[in-house]
Amino acid sequence: MFFKQFITAWQFLTIIPISRRIEVTAESLGRSMAVFPLVGLALGGILIALDYGFAHIFPPAIVSALLLTSYIAMYGGFHLDGLADTVDGLAGGKDKEHILKIMKDSSIGAIGVVALVLVLLVKYQAITSVPDAVRWKGLLVMPVIGRWTQVWMTYGSSYARDSGLGRPFVEYVGKRELLIACTITIVISWLTLSWRGLVVIGAAALLGMLIKSFFNKKVGGITGDILGAGAELSELLVLVIIIGWM
Repeated sequence: MFFKQFITAWQFLTIIPISRRIEVTAESLGRSMAVFPLVGLALGGILIALDYGFAHIFPPAIVSALLLTSYIAMYGGFHLDGLADTVDGLAGGKDKEHILKIMKDSSIGAIGVVALVLVLLVKYQAITSVPDAVRWKGLLVMPVIGRWTQVWMTYGSSYARDSGLGRPFVEYVGKRELLIACTITIVISWLTLSWRGLVVIGAAALLGMLIKSFFNKKVGGITGDILGAGAELSELLVLVIIIGWM
């Protein structure tokens, strides 16, 4: 079961092809959220390997740029697209319907572009500034906690639209999926950062709760774009905490 869930989650969260193909239903897609953190773990492992390889060829500033570019390429950048759409909706929307309409628009507005540039700039600087002693730990837990935050935000939420890509997650993520995702994330964070890892998870949980609560009031629930924005902001928070504390 976990293997199929992982394949389903991998196919949804990354653009990296795998030879195994399985039938995906709305329910299997939603329940695959249980192993979202494992996909993050795999991506983190790839980042560590790339960091090691790049460091033997390029200076630190270029290494960080290549890491960020590679990471975005691995997941297709669709979380960043969600961030831009979410910011555009909040900046230009007058009410729930207007906000959701703007978020659904495939074009990106000026405010969304500014948000993308700022987040990418800060994330690049954060990757560059992570202390060497904990660099691999930051690269590993960042995608794990980022994807766990999506599970945390989804559980107990309503879907703001009648239909959409994120609806299966809201409908089929229950206590079991949340418990599995939490367990995986806690174990990885504890083994990587010891008790400090639990504090980082707590900070990401608080951020996710604030985002979820805000949008529940603003548009009556969450969307796939909002989940993408949550993941991006959570990853940035993880790096900032590691830089400031470790």
